Amino acid sequence: MSDQIRRCRVSLSVACCCCLLLSALTYACGGGSDSSTNPLSGGHGVRVVAGGGQSDTIHAVLGQALVVEIHDSTGARARGALVDFSPVVGPSGSPGVLVAPPGQQEFSISAGAITDAQGQAKIIVKLGTATGTARLEVANFGLGAVDTVTFTVKPGRPAKLTISPRDTSIAPSTGYTLRAAVADQFSNPIAGLVPTFSANGVSVTPAGQITAPSSTGRGRVFLSYKQLSDSAFVSVVPRLPMVINRSSGAGGAVLLINSDGSGATTLVANTDNSLAPSSVAATPSVVFYRGDPASNGRVWVVEPNGSPRLLVPGETRAEAWPRLSHDGTWVYFVRDSRTLWRIHLDGSGLDSITSFSAPRIYRAPTIAPDGSTVAIEDGIGLQIVDLATKASRFLSVACAGPGYSPDGALFACFTPGYISVVRTDGTGQRILASFAGLGAPDELSGLDWSPDGNWIVGVLGGKSVLIGVSDGTVLPLSGLGPDALQGSFVK
Repeated sequence: MSDQIRRCRVSLSVACCCCLLLSALTYACGGGSDSSTNPLSGGHGVRVVAGGGQSDTIHAVLGQALVVEIHDSTGARARGALVDFSPVVGPSGSPGVLVAPPGQQEFSISAGAITDAQGQAKIIVKLGTATGTARLEVANFGLGAVDTVTFTVKPGRPAKLTISPRDTSIAPSTGYTLRAAVADQFSNPIAGLVPTFSANGVSVTPAGQITAPSSTGRGRVFLSYKQLSDSAFVSVVPRLPMVINRSSGAGGAVLLINSDGSGATTLVANTDNSLAPSSVAATPSVVFYRGDPASNGRVWVVEPNGSPRLLVPGETRAEAWPRLSHDGTWVYFVRDSRTLWRIHLDGSGLDSITSFSAPRIYRAPTIAPDGSTVAIEDGIGLQIVDLATKASRFLSVACAGPGYSPDGALFACFTPGYISVVRTDGTGQRILASFAGLGAPDELSGLDWSPDGNWIVGVLGGKSVLIGVSDGTVLPLSGLGPDALQGSFVK
């Protein structure tokens, strides 16, 4: 509450006490006997003399002052009584009107006035920023006189175009309706005014129905109304099953979802941002971790419509960064942030693989499609472990957030300033996309390949994106939501 409002409340409280005493003395001496002795209809003790029910546009100062008459329980007019005018807060969370005493230019959320010899009080009303019905409470609580006066707030002049969604993703040959309206400066839609649509990369009808082509790409929809113009974007992406971490604080969750945002299934709600979920087609189980990877992290397993269970019950060492093998038989994970292990989904066959020194937060391993090797970023490059012999070899390449390609021939990598691919022997590194204009990679998210090897998913500038392997095309996965991290494909 502002100092101005506090001063106003204190002043009203002091004035109320003084005026109630004055009113009592007046009535004791026979004051008000020239008024009606019958209670008002409804018994509220408040009668609107003038100014109620007015209608105007947002922020308008109403031409007619609100004049009310206050009566006591006998129906007599209350002279010298304090009247409190307090707007009722509407659905938008803001007061529907503001008020000021006559002659003043500073409007606030509350004001008071003293009734005159006719028992009347006057206030100036300024309409708020939300359209619809605005309510103003008029009260003298000492007399039990309380009522509500209503006003109608209409939109102002056209000032902007409102659009929803501004950016989304859909599958090829599908569509959706763009919600758009001509609105005033406070985004109130103006009835009867309709923007004009045009588009590139997708088609759009005069009613805002968007239809995607059969091919992938990035589309833009243009809107205009007289001098106003705006636009919305849409990515046309292949519909591929994924698992993501929706990191929305208390509303966070591990989800199975399609790349276009359809078919979302919540597996488990969570408040932790460091989940690193992993899923493969060979098993319905999804693995993730909770807690600090260096101190109290634990790996969990969950299935759709099931309850999470610990992968290794009773363990005291920190566990994190789980990844399922492609055949769904093993869960690879990191212990104490520096050793790599694996274990079967049923908790049997715990196996130590290697130690490493990770240079950054992201430490998830990546498993070769044939299950013969596992790779993890090390301080001296990329460590690749032969799972039959436990022998390691190192690639002296910059490859953060590594991901094996579906044919096992390439790694996807974050290299300084770029997303690139490199052969598993360390040669032929090729840049796909630059961070410029997209933003830096997320520290908790790596890179993963689509099952067909045509796309790589990552998080740049806080947003999930698809990168075309053949041409470096970048398509934002806006349909996943602005808080989708650590996405990987179910493959």
